[in-house]
Formats: sequence, structure tokens, C-alpha cells
Amino acid sequence: MSLAVRRPALFTTRRSRTIGFGVTVVAVAVAAARFTRAEPTGLTTADAFWSAALVAVAATFGATARRWTWFLPAGVAAALAGDGPAAAAAAVAIVIAFVSVLTDTRSRARGALVVGLGAVALLRTDAVGFHGLTAILSAAALTPAVISGYRHAGKRVQRRARRLAVGCGAVIGLMLAGALLGTVSVAGDIAAGGRAIDGGLAAARDADDDTSAQQFSLAARSLATAENTLSSWFVAPAETLPIVGPNLHAVGSLAAQASDVADVSSLAASDADVDALQMVDGRLDPAAVEAMLPSLTQVRTALHRMDRTVAAARSPWLLAPVSTRIDRLDQQIDEAVPDADAAINAVGVAPQLLGADTPQRYLVLFTTPVEARGRFGFPGNFAEIVLDDGRLSMPRFGRIAELEQGGVPGDERVLTQPADLVSRYSRFDVAATWRNLTMSPDLPSLALAAAELYPQSGGAPIDGVMTVDPYGLAALMELTGEVTVEGLDRPLTADYAAKYLLFDQYQVFAGDNEARTDALSDVAHETFDRLTRESLPSPRLLSETFDPVVDGGHIQFATTSQDTFYALFTMGISGIFDTEPGTDTVTLTTANAGGSKIDLYLERSEQYDVTWDPATGKVDATLAVTLKNNAPAEGLPDYVIGNAVGLPPGTNRSFVSVYSPFELVAARRDGSPILLQSEVEAARNVYSTFVDIPPGGSVRIELDLTGAVEGRYRLNMPVQPFATPDRMTVTVTRAAGGRLASRQADVTAGTAQWSTTLDRERDLTVSAPR
Repeated sequence: MSLAVRRPALFTTRRSRTIGFGVTVVAVAVAAARFTRAEPTGLTTADAFWSAALVAVAATFGATARRWTWFLPAGVAAALAGDGPAAAAAAVAIVIAFVSVLTDTRSRARGALVVGLGAVALLRTDAVGFHGLTAILSAAALTPAVISGYRHAGKRVQRRARRLAVGCGAVIGLMLAGALLGTVSVAGDIAAGGRAIDGGLAAARDADDDTSAQQFSLAARSLATAENTLSSWFVAPAETLPIVGPNLHAVGSLAAQASDVADVSSLAASDADVDALQMVDGRLDPAAVEAMLPSLTQVRTALHRMDRTVAAARSPWLLAPVSTRIDRLDQQIDEAVPDADAAINAVGVAPQLLGADTPQRYLVLFTTPVEARGRFGFPGNFAEIVLDDGRLSMPRFGRIAELEQGGVPGDERVLTQPADLVSRYSRFDVAATWRNLTMSPDLPSLALAAAELYPQSGGAPIDGVMTVDPYGLAALMELTGEVTVEGLDRPLTADYAAKYLLFDQYQVFAGDNEARTDALSDVAHETFDRLTRESLPSPRLLSETFDPVVDGGHIQFATTSQDTFYALFTMGISGIFDTEPGTDTVTLTTANAGGSKIDLYLERSEQYDVTWDPATGKVDATLAVTLKNNAPAEGLPDYVIGNAVGLPPGTNRSFVSVYSPFELVAARRDGSPILLQSEVEAARNVYSTFVDIPPGGSVRIELDLTGAVEGRYRLNMPVQPFATPDRMTVTVTRAAGGRLASRQADVTAGTAQWSTTLDRERDLTVSAPR
């Protein structure tokens, strides 16, 4: 038995009920357009239209659907409610549906309202699971109401619905046909544009500006053609279609921006007067360098616009070919933007570095790792170079002993900066002993100290310091040519220079150390002297030549001016001992404490075992350092395997330092507990000790460390260049189990392992997937 309920007078006529139904459908459609969070096209107006259309269809057929189907949209929306309004709309729909069931009454307006509100709520749900699952659940919730409503609608309504569906299908079909025609016709242009961009970048890296300009110009034309086609009248309407729209919009906007970048890059490459940037007869024109700034700035601006376009074009609805190309563009931008920034910084300060207004004086320290010091090696010779309006000269060259013996007596010199260098190395008498100044691992600190000491050592005020080791000198010889060395049976070429300077010189001049040091001075002096007189390739080609040696720390340059230092930092040449906050850092340095070249035979390896808890960031680590002395006990001169501290020949005495942001828990030497000196330098903890390693023997030092790294685990490993590069093995284990992920390391479940050679600075990143 059902309750008899009298219908309100307002809806007693068919006309009034029809009006009520129509108003309800329109109202929920407007609400959907206003409050939707769905983005099937990525265009605000189009998304509002499709949301309104979906809700209007659902409400229309919900009016005649069975009442049990009314609960599905609102119920699913309530379970997935993304916010308060969505939950409220779902709740209202459920209440109205229950009232209808309990009172056994219904009307078309009420059905439209219940299903419409449920649909509105579905459009504001949070994403769940994989992308598209929310849309699938929403469709599953609405489909029964739509099907039921269609079946129970009148013949006339069904007929109109079929006609409308056919008409809409035809329009959408035409839009899809236009989109298909457009994408097929531009596929070749986009592919050609992409290849031309790659070719332009490769030519730019090879300093071939003519080819670079041609390739970028070709890319601009191809991509502009593609963009014009995709924005034409027969393709553009399809951008308003769900799923299809984001893909078309992404391709079109990226083609337009990539064309812009290529066009600007082409103009920059064409306008760049590379010949004017070459050093001719020892001079590089500062004005010619400065003239590059506008073109480089335009390229950087275009790249940043492109970066914003790539970010805006990303959509979860993109198809694999489109998203793959976006990822490729993103990678190219990530590589190009830092290069453009560094180039602008370098060009911006180049006139000052070149002495455009005031002559700049720099101290060059010629170092060698066979007598280790900090991260730069033992300085045996020095040069003073001056840049005056771009012209390079070398007014002074000599042995480092001249600085120790010249000027103010060593015990009367004053060194006040930087504070941590003074505090840590004063015991090694760095104010009087220049050969110990390079014990600092931080070149900017060393430059400040040298600027204070050099005038006291008989020199003129300086504006910066450069360090050059045998590998760096060999790279310079690629530009200046071979050097004849008295006593050597063949010319010293760039290919042979590093091997000779690191190894063979001690065999060739085994019994005559004075002749050996004279020969080494002659090589360095002749090479730098030619730099002041000869023409050199363009700076970009020089950059390609020197990139490996700069990355390896074999040539470093720091100024005492804050205005110019940042540019050198962005170029990676500043020798700064720095790392990003919140990053684990491990650096081993050894300094020869015996006064010989025995580090030629020192082999170093490190094993770093880390236990990391991603939830708290806590890190517990053990660093094991193995120092193996391969030096013989006899058969080589004393200046190679002897020492100044009375130890047996072939014994290596080293001052060992380990830098870390973490606290030291315990330390061991060959398994027995030891005490290490703990200090702070360059914003890091540094733990130090002296070790004596017999010929053919080894020493193992272990440090237990504890600290924290939030977010991803990141490990930075600055390099101390050595005759034989260190071997480094890192193992990261996730505390309490769980998975790890890393692009560099080999990962097995919760353990990531990575082995590398420290021939340059290395970085490791490990993440913990959920």
C-alpha cells in the first residue's frame, strides 16, 4: 500500500512540469560549467562546454530513469568527493533520491536534479589510481541512468535524441577528419624541424656557426609551416574536442615556440662575429665579446618562453608520441638554458676580466699531483699574467721558491683571510711557505690568501689565481704546439706532455733534479709565452678543448672580485669547494708531508656504505678509505721516494683529511680505534690524521658518520686530481626495507650500488618510490 501524495499546485499542469524540468536541466548544466574541475581539452571555455553538455545529457535522461540509478552518480561522487561543494551536491542528491523512494513519488524535474547534481559532484572528484580511472568510474556511475532514461523516455524523445546524436557525431567526425588531415600533413615538417634543431645544437657545440645558423633557419621554416597548418580553419576546431584537443594544442604551441627559438638562434649564430672573438697576436677584443650579449640574451629569453610553453603543454591526456617529444624538448631546454645563462654571465664579465677599463693581473700556479696538496697539487712554478684591454702579457715567471724567499721575510708576513684557511693551515706556515698554500681545497679561499701574500712576497697586487696541472698544461699545448726540452730525445707534444710531466721526467732526469726542474720550468714558460704572442681559436672551440680538463679540476680559475666570481662559478671553472645544502658530501684529500714526489705511486680507493631512512632523512654511513703505497724502497732518486722526516726510503707520509657534513661517531685504522682531529672548513666538518704507509703497504681508515638528508638522498663527490684517479664504490640501503630507485646506480630491491672513477666531480641521486 502506498501513501497518496497530492502534487503541489505549481506542477499541476503539463506545461508547468515541462518548464520545471527544463529549468532544472539548464541549472545543473550551468552549475557544471561554473564549478567543473575536469580538463578534457585544456581550454577553459571548451572544458566548461563539455562539462555542461555531459551534465545536461545525464540530467535529461535521469528524469525518466529508474530511481535506483539515481543513487549511483551521487554515491560514487560522495565516495570520491574532492571538496566541500562536491560532497554537498552529492549529499543533496542522495537526500532527494531517498525522499522520492520513501514517498514513492517522482517527477522529471526531480530526477533531472538528482542525476544532475550527482554529475556535477563527479566533475569535482579527486583523481584516484591511474590517470583516467576517475573518468571511467564517473562514466560507469552515469551510464545506467542514461540508458535507463533513454529506454523509458517517450518515442518522440528517443527520436530527437537519435537525431541529435547523429548530428553531433557528424560534426565531431568532420572535426576529427580535419585534425587527422592536419597532423598527417605536418608530420614531415615537424620531424624535419626536430632533426634541424638537433643539427643546429651539434654544430653550435662544434663552433660551426655557419652550419648552426643554416640548421636553425631550416628548423624555423619547417616548424613555422607546421604551426600555420595546425592553426588553420580545418584543424583548429578540433582543439575543442576532449583528449584530441590537448594533443593538437601541444603540438601546435610547441611547434610555434620551437620555431621562435630556432629563428632567434639562427639570427644569433648569423650575427655572431666569431672571427672577431678569436685571440689574434695575443689579444682578444673586449668590445667584440661584449657585442655578443644582445644575441645571447634573445636566445635565453626565447628558451625561457619555450620552457613555459612546454610546461603549459603537458597534460595527462597526451598520447605517447606527443609526450615523448615534449620530454625530448624539455631535456634539450634543460641542457640549453644553463649553457645560455653561463654564456651570458661569462660575456657580461668578460670585458672586466680582459682588462677593458683597468688592467687585470692574475697569478698562475703550475701544480702537480705527484706531491699532493689539497685539491690542486704542489705548486712548483708560478707565472704572473696581465690582461690590458684584451692583450695578454707575462711580465714574470719563476719557481715557487722565489715567492718564499722574496719580499718581506716569511716570519714577518701577515695573513688574515679567509678565516677558516688561516685557522686550519697556519700550523703549516702557509704565510711563509707557498708550497703549502694549496692545501686548501677551495680555490676562492686560496685566491684571497694569495692576493694578500703575493705583494708581501715581492709581487704586485693580483686580481685572481689560476691553477694548471700537467693535464691542463697538455691541453694548452694543443693550442701552442710542441716544445723542445733539452735532454729529451724527442719534442714534447700535447699527447705526450701529461705522461712526461707526471711520470717520465723522473726517469729521464733520474740523477739530476736541478735539470729536471729547469726542464719543467721551460715547458710551462714556453707554453704560456706563446699564449701571449700567437693567435688562438674562438672561445667556443677553446671551451670544447678545455671542458674535460676543467671538469677534472686540472685547470681552475678564481677571482677576488665578487662581480666576476659568479660568472666563473656558473662556468664550472672557479674551483669552489661547495655543494647544495641538504646534500651528503664525501671528499678525501691527502697532502704529502714527506717532501717528495712519492704520491706518483699512491693508489686511493673509497667504499661508502650508507643506510638511509626516507621517512626521517636519517643517514648512518661508514666511509672506508684505503691508501696503497706502490712505491719501491730503492732504485729511484731521493726526491721521488725519499722524505724529509727521517722515515725509510719508499715510505709515504700523508696528511689525510675527510670532508663531510655529518658528525663523526667513531674511527678506526686497520681495525683499531683511533682519534681524528675534528675541524670545520668551507662549511663542512673535516676529520684529519697523519699516516705513514710503508713501501708496498697499505692503510685502511674507517669513519662512522651520522646525519640527515631530507627528500631524495643526494651524494656529491668533489675530486682531488691524482696521477691515478680514485675508485669509489657507494652502497645505499633503505632502512626498514622498501624499494629504492636511481638513474646511476644498480638497484636490487632496497639496495643501490654504484662504482665510479673520480676523474671528475661525481653526483649520485637515490629516491624512495612509494
